[in-house]
Amino acid sequence: MESGFFLFYTEANIVCILLFGILLLNDHISMNKQEKQIVFDRALIVHILYFISDIFWAGVLSNILPRTRFSVAFLNFTNFVLLSAIAYEWALFAAVSERLTFYSSKRGRIQFRIPFLVMPILMAVAYVVAPAFWVNEKGDLNVLYYPLMLVAPLTYVFISCFLSLRRAKQTEDPEERRHFRVIGLYPLSVVFFGVIQLSFINAPLFCFGCTIMMLFFYIRAMNDRISLDPLTKINNRVQLLRYAAQEGSHRRENLKAFVIMADANDFKSINDNYGHAEGDRALVMIADSLRSCVAALGSSYCLCRYGGDEFAIVVHAERAANVDRLLDSIRSTLAEACTTERIPYELSISVGYDEWDEGVESFHDSLKRADAKLYEEKKSRKAGAASAQ
Repeated sequence: MESGFFLFYTEANIVCILLFGILLLNDHISMNKQEKQIVFDRALIVHILYFISDIFWAGVLSNILPRTRFSVAFLNFTNFVLLSAIAYEWALFAAVSERLTFYSSKRGRIQFRIPFLVMPILMAVAYVVAPAFWVNEKGDLNVLYYPLMLVAPLTYVFISCFLSLRRAKQTEDPEERRHFRVIGLYPLSVVFFGVIQLSFINAPLFCFGCTIMMLFFYIRAMNDRISLDPLTKINNRVQLLRYAAQEGSHRRENLKAFVIMADANDFKSINDNYGHAEGDRALVMIADSLRSCVAALGSSYCLCRYGGDEFAIVVHAERAANVDRLLDSIRSTLAEACTTERIPYELSISVGYDEWDEGVESFHDSLKRADAKLYEEKKSRKAGAASAQ
């Protein structure tokens, strides 16, 4: 291979290193140091190290650097370890995203690291015992190297795909489903680009593929940070207004649109008597109950935390009676959650809804009417409680 290949390969990898460095720098200055972000940043670092190592391997292939049995074995072993680390960190990222707890125990962490630790040791021992088994005297890799090199990475690719696609199948929230599908798609796409590069080695497809997919994933993650409420993990008010502006694309024939406003009853007393952490827990329980019931409708919807302890929902149904049944389902689901969690206070919601014709201005009018009906229900509830006393 000519020096032109080495220059092109190096430039491509440097561009990818710079892009990953920008993502890493942006995360470094972020105040949101959650476990998911820490694992994600480690994956970025390992990618950068792999690209650097790959530049040296390109130098050997181009005869810019000396091609000896040791240099071929050393650089390919380094690439193998870093490739395994990439797959390992991404599988761990999938596990953290799914909130699995096996890696929190010492035994779980050891079991999870077995492929990553065992395969490099076996390959290093094999090289020491029989160097010619891996690299011949001309400095060429033997046929068995690549299949064995892929054992550990493909193991973690399978784990991350399995965890992500299983979670995508289990969740009822469409946004969360898309999120986990993207997590599962990344390692498959990396494998695809890696196989293509092995077949057509004159192009640095692996680093391009990794960078394209990582940028795609990162943009989606940043969009989630902007559009999702950080506590309840449902849409914020901005997303609700965006949904309203695009209502025509969500409307289905023979289905009417309804705007629902829901508000926690006596929420201030929960914060005052049990603390804000318990208040946050109550809001998450309400959001989860709303999400599970609305998703069960099977039609387009938008659920958001409107502000404080208020939630807004846009649903599509044939008639108002369907919305009434939905609200009954939400109340019963929330009551069951309170019983399961054994919360020491009463947690309930007041609700109001109104039919919505198309148009953003009409949406705001419907939202106001739904909010007014919500407070009518609150007044009726308080009046009923006062008369009972």
